Order: sequence, then C-alpha cells, then structure tokens
Amino acid sequence: MLLAPQWGWAQSTPAGSDLYGSWALNLKESDDPDKKIERAIRDVGGRPDADGKRGRGRYKGGPKEQEIYDHLIYDETLYIIQGGPEVQMVYADGFARSFFTDGRGRTVSASGSSSGDAGDFAFGAWVGNTLNVEAKPRDGGWTQESYTVDPVTGQLRVLLKLKPLLFPAVVEALLVYDRQPVKK
Repeated sequence: MLLAPQWGWAQSTPAGSDLYGSWALNLKESDDPDKKIERAIRDVGGRPDADGKRGRGRYKGGPKEQEIYDHLIYDETLYIIQGGPEVQMVYADGFARSFFTDGRGRTVSASGSSSGDAGDFAFGAWVGNTLNVEAKPRDGGWTQESYTVDPVTGQLRVLLKLKPLLFPAVVEALLVYDRQPVKK
C-alpha cells in the first residue's frame, strides 16, 4: 500500500496546484457515498443494511476510531491550509488533520495532540499538480486520497479509496468541491 517511494518528495507546493481555501461539496457532481458503500458491499457478495436509515448519511457513524472515514466521505465543507510542506485539512465540525509532503509522517491523536496516542497517521506527496495522501486511521484500515484543482472549472476533485479494517470491501468515490469566496 505504501506508495510514497514512487511519488517522490516535494518540499513546496507545485505552481498551479493551490488547494488553499474553503471548499463546499457539489452534491450534483459528486458520487453518492451511500450508493458507493452499498456497491462495495454487493461487490463482495454482501447485502447492504443501513439499519433502517434512509437518506444521505445513512452509513455515517460508528466508533471514534473510524471517524476519519466519515469526515472524508460525508462532510460537505473542507478548509485547506498549505504552508510549505505542511498541509492541514479542517472538516465541517472542526475535526482537523495535518500531514507533510516532504517525507515526514504525521500522527493526529483523538485528543488533537501529535504525540501519537491512539492517533491517525498520514503523509502526502505531490505528483505534478495532484496531492496524494495516504492515511492509516486508528481502526487499522487505510485511505488513499488524491486532490487536484481542475484547471478548467477551478473545482477541487477528490478521488477516495477507503478501507476500514472490519469493512468487507474498498469504497471508491469521487467528490467534487466548489471554491468558496473569501469572507471579508
């Protein structure tokens, strides 16, 4: 799974790849995460069961060790801060994670410290204008994420592959975000 050696390490953000700012999920252009979860379950011979829940987010929730999956696939806002090789992503409820693109890993704990106690681990690398991120969530599963700003539309396109440890299949989804104007 570790793709870092083939990515190479970049010290700074490549020109034309500005992810910085506030982004809002474009529901019309993004995959429906619940349908993607159900397809993944069916692909391995299972039967989807949302415990009677209906509507968007019917699979959201679960143990704290899996909260990063919910933030990645369900949150409708994303704020990205870039500073040299460090990238921080802040999600709808203030959940934040940061990682480096120069070969350093970053652990973010449940308490918000970086000491490594019960933490998610992530690192990223630039390939051209795409930021690739790999994470090892607290549950022992994994994520692979690719972030690219479309040069024509200016939208942020996020390709996700998520594999919680105890989930039977990999969930793949495309999320499309629109850049939000800076509030003055």
